[in-house]
Amino acid sequence: IACGAQTFIGLGWAGSLQSSAPIGTFLIPTSCISEEGTSNHYVNNISSIHPDETLVEILKKTAQSFGVQTLLGTLWTTDAPYRELRSKIETYGEQGVLGVDMETSAMYTLGNYRKVRVANLLVVSDELRDQWRPAFGTKELLEATEKAQEVVAQAITMIVNEND
Repeated sequence: IACGAQTFIGLGWAGSLQSSAPIGTFLIPTSCISEEGTSNHYVNNISSIHPDETLVEILKKTAQSFGVQTLLGTLWTTDAPYRELRSKIETYGEQGVLGVDMETSAMYTLGNYRKVRVANLLVVSDELRDQWRPAFGTKELLEATEKAQEVVAQAITMIVNEND
């Protein structure tokens, strides 16, 4: 932002809280439950954390053109992974929260605060809903992450072309 950037696309991993979001699924968070330590330093009302809608649509359409299952919805962000308690996983899962990561709500909050465009594309790296099923280091996750990189690269091309 200090160098003049106005658009940010985050690419990362998230744990799934839904059976409809197995490993390799793409998540595009459209709202966040913030349990990280950054957002409260920028806004008083963390319930208003959201991405740029245009970026969400670009990411969604691009991911769909690659034929990847992509879900939009609420994401839980916490920077305390050892506090991802079974009770929270169950409660948030029952509320329809798609997954959990460590950065999205902070990125969206800062984007809203600084009035820049931000949206994240996350690849499901592990499943938390019933029993923990990690896929770190597997071919399945590597291939999904590589496809997500292609999606982001194509989305960036679309964004650059819309600004020309």
